[in-house]
Amino acid sequence: MGVAGWLGLGLGLGLGLTVATHLVAAPKPAIVDQLRQALAEQRVVSFRYHGHARRVEPHALGRVTEGRLALLGWQVAGGSASEPPPGWRTFVLAEITGFKLTRKTFVARFDYDAATSGLKSIEAEVARPP
Repeated sequence: MGVAGWLGLGLGLGLGLTVATHLVAAPKPAIVDQLRQALAEQRVVSFRYHGHARRVEPHALGRVTEGRLALLGWQVAGGSASEPPPGWRTFVLAEITGFKLTRKTFVARFDYDAATSGLKSIEAEVARPP
């Protein structure tokens, strides 16, 4: 009996079947590479996230729940559904579109603290001022 037969038999007997319905989307490798470059060179990035254009000073690349890659940054301009910038925001990379590395540079924020960032782990971060 093939898979379809077993599936039909199982469903006919009222047996439950669990199927994974939530797949975690992976970010495009180019975004990860450009974000690492932005962190190393302390360059502002721009992108769209949840329907809003954003300009962000990236401070850390890390992981949030379910192991998803995320950017922690200081949003300097653009929109937001939660509150207007400026302010600290965490962006899941798989949900970012139109990512661009700008020429504008920045100095790491004095209040950046990796330990209180909310990221479960940090893979790369901006150089802190001495």
